Amino acid sequence: MSALIALGRHVGTASLAGAITGIVVGGVLGRIVMRIAGFVAGPALVGSFTANNNRVGDVTFVGTAALMIFVGLSAGLSGGVVYAVLEPWLRRLRPWHGLAYGAGLLATVGFSVLDPANLDFRRFGSAPLNVAMFAALFLAFGIGVAWLFDRLRELIAGTGKAARIAEILAWVALGLGAVVTVLVLGAVTDLTGPLFPILSVTALLIAAFARWRRLPTSIGYTALAAAVLLGAARTVGGLSELLAAL
Repeated sequence: MSALIALGRHVGTASLAGAITGIVVGGVLGRIVMRIAGFVAGPALVGSFTANNNRVGDVTFVGTAALMIFVGLSAGLSGGVVYAVLEPWLRRLRPWHGLAYGAGLLATVGFSVLDPANLDFRRFGSAPLNVAMFAALFLAFGIGVAWLFDRLRELIAGTGKAARIAEILAWVALGLGAVVTVLVLGAVTDLTGPLFPILSVTALLIAAFARWRRLPTSIGYTALAAAVLLGAARTVGGLSELLAAL
């Protein structure tokens, strides 16, 4: 039972770190990136609509809140769950483990954001700048979730009211993270078909099982590398297509 509690606390802490980081990076920084892209595009495109049916130049509380919740929070929770699985495998990369996680996310699922079918990258401002800014969000998320996970883990391991509140929030984040991760997998399936989500989840399960049963580390790293390479092939292909159209 104690092992299950420790596992739940580990995943919950990562989910909470992902939720907070996702709101900041996906919501706040994401809004800033969009504003920069709109500014670079110039006044001629103010009032036109993006692919998501948002009006360029409009910055509303409702729009920002929706971005923070439906994009930042949801992506952050699922990213936190994934980080919980990968964290033991990233320890040997400290202090660069957060950057490595962000780079891995960019390579594996970057195609979900850097989509060549999204004409907004070319319509609004500079396509290379837009690609660089949105790619940087993945790196920022990785760095942020790794740093915050370490801080939250130290806090929850302590005593006092703050530690108990943080632990309760971690358990709440665990439940939300499980639900949201399933929904995100469904969305990725709609985008790529079932092969990529199935292989990605299988790789994570193999890595988790290998760590739990103390199998050779090469098994876990091989499974994770296969998932990264599969996603990277699609991400690199999309970037090449996106930038080749300039």
